[in-house]
Amino acid sequence: MATAAIVAAIATGPRARAQQIQRPGPQQPARDTPAQRQDETTPTGLIAGRVLAADTGRPVKRARVFASANELPGGRGILTDDSGVFQLAELPPGRYTLSVSKSGFVSLSYGQRRPLQAGTPLQLADGQQIKDIEFRLPRGSVIAGHVSDETGDPMPGVLVRVLRYQYQQGDKRLAPAGTAQTDDQGQYRVWGLMPGDYYVDAQSRINLPFGGPAGRGGPGRGGGGRGGGGAAAAIAGVVGAIAGGNVAALFGPDDENQKAYAPTYFPGVTSIAEAQAITLGLSQTASDIDFGLQLVHVAHVSGHVTHPDGTAAWNGNVSLVLDTTAGQGGGFGMNYGSRIQYDGTFEISNVPPGRYTLQARGNDGDTPQFASQPLTVASTDVDVSVLLANSATIAGTIVFPPSQTELPDFSNMRVTAPSPDNLIGGQAQGRVDKDGKFTITGVQAGMHLIRPGGQLRGWTLKSVTIDGRDVTDAAVELRSGQRLERVELTLTDRVSEINGTLTDDQGRPVTEYTVLAFSTDSTFWRPQSRHIATTRPDQTGHFRVRGLPAGGYYVVTVDPAQQGEWYEPAYLEAHRLGAARVTLGDGDTKTQDFKIRLQ
Repeated sequence: MATAAIVAAIATGPRARAQQIQRPGPQQPARDTPAQRQDETTPTGLIAGRVLAADTGRPVKRARVFASANELPGGRGILTDDSGVFQLAELPPGRYTLSVSKSGFVSLSYGQRRPLQAGTPLQLADGQQIKDIEFRLPRGSVIAGHVSDETGDPMPGVLVRVLRYQYQQGDKRLAPAGTAQTDDQGQYRVWGLMPGDYYVDAQSRINLPFGGPAGRGGPGRGGGGRGGGGAAAAIAGVVGAIAGGNVAALFGPDDENQKAYAPTYFPGVTSIAEAQAITLGLSQTASDIDFGLQLVHVAHVSGHVTHPDGTAAWNGNVSLVLDTTAGQGGGFGMNYGSRIQYDGTFEISNVPPGRYTLQARGNDGDTPQFASQPLTVASTDVDVSVLLANSATIAGTIVFPPSQTELPDFSNMRVTAPSPDNLIGGQAQGRVDKDGKFTITGVQAGMHLIRPGGQLRGWTLKSVTIDGRDVTDAAVELRSGQRLERVELTLTDRVSEINGTLTDDQGRPVTEYTVLAFSTDSTFWRPQSRHIATTRPDQTGHFRVRGLPAGGYYVVTVDPAQQGEWYEPAYLEAHRLGAARVTLGDGDTKTQDFKIRLQ
């Protein structure tokens, strides 16, 4: 993995040259009322600077600079001019994240020290101007090579993907970092990559069976001789079949000796567990990443999808998702799928051997129906029956206790039901009406959390109850066709806060570290936990963690190698010893300062 040193020249971050001019400005009202909004003046905050290329020092024109803050809904972006200069004016006071991007370069946040790491926020006071921010954008790294077929001949038109592991919703998964398509010589090139460890895989866009008899892999398909003579013979066979009007030959029954190209990882394996990682430094090119697609026995998976009442489904889709626990799948895009036909049938061709999860979704009713079942595929065809299950419904009310704080706009609020098991129906959501009531339909049976979403404006979740039973931090199991009612989400404006400073032994601000707060109760050490939070100190060394539930917490400064690794119990356990301890009640504000010894 890349080290902190690789980004030393990327952006002027922790010790950025910043001219800060404090200007008098209008006092922000404690509350926004309609009358007060009419009297508001145009904000006068400003963030300005320039973007340079890290390798040449020349200005980077037309780079996109984007500033986001809670106080600036939607954020604000601007392009650098011919001199690489940018200026974001009329900014309200707030805590800003500043990022810059341009094709061919590594995208960066201000103060970012590692790939995918959060940057240093900029605290902008009312009327303050921060100038001379400087970004030095490095050019992206490159992975290039050739893809060949089983005979060593070039494979044109192959989809090549570059993947890397990263944390998503607390789970470590393979995620895409770039794609390319091989040219007529089988060559590919993926550029604009940041430093890190990558895996490369290739998938044939024309993935045809080889070596079968007439009807699916016979004379019309270029059969015979080392798998039918490779990709070129297979393509020629298809052209010949179509030209001769033999379209039926493309869709006959599969032969047990049928072969096709499996998705293949560098250096030429079909399992991610056997794949070789490619480590890239800053602005580095890894060439000659050459490998051949694996020709394997494949199967034809077909079946019939029915509704719970036994009638055939006639709209929807079926997909096969590789079981990543078996060490064979990539977790992203390694799926095979089919539409459900009018009579409930489906067909998926050229499926390599492996363990899969079959997932189906029927869309021919008022609400979707779902199915999920394990499926093992060998080299022989598989016929499977799929029974859909009715989706569930969640209904309830948003509750606000008496408060002096302005209530959020209900039209901007949602209630979601995320699935900790990543179910295909796990992101269902429902709108909140003017009376605070909500209904979420189309929720797949299984385990779900219940969470508020949208613009809460100073409010946070206090509790989730079902018939008075607290399920705030517990996933709720929903059954097929169930209507879960009397769900109550209570929001509170008594938002807790842990704040403080990071300084060195000379009292100077330190911005290089991340502040991590996590519950003293290890049962909350899991993905999507509300009891784990991180933040970066701003340019003055001040940090703030808001919205943690009441309870005991460890607070510590860390320097994570990967964004999100703090959801791993082993990582939290390693940082528990030596951490400060803070106890929060509803609405409490606690201060915890840190002295950092820089080496």
